[in-house]
Amino acid sequence: MASALANLAKHSLGKALRETGTAMERTSKAFVGDLSFWDHVSRHTTAVPVDAQSPCVAESACVAPSATLVGGAAVGAKATVGVGAVVYGPAAVGDGAVIGHGAVVKADVFGAVADNAVVLEAVPEGELWGGAPAAFLKKI
Repeated sequence: MASALANLAKHSLGKALRETGTAMERTSKAFVGDLSFWDHVSRHTTAVPVDAQSPCVAESACVAPSATLVGGAAVGAKATVGVGAVVYGPAAVGDGAVIGHGAVVKADVFGAVADNAVVLEAVPEGELWGGAPAAFLKKI
């Protein structure tokens, strides 16, 4: 319980600092009349706790800032979760697995998932899956 509260506090503080920085940047650029380098990228919440379950991400994993991890989702060491991807817990992204941009994952992934795929069943290690719903494409 204490670690869940600490994670929530850390997440809330990080979000507040990021939003404050963005607001300050926007204000300063408006003040000088130059909006040419203003970052318009959406920065939504990456980790969404559900029923006291928070996502778990290995330190060496690469999760895009616009990806969303929900509930008890887990991302293993050296795994990659692409831009705009959503991983719903209790799904696990195994060590070294790759989730493509915009993919929706609702089952364990130990291989690779193509961009915009919808994963409803487990993806074995050494396989690439794609489509909606995702199906086996080839061995990798």
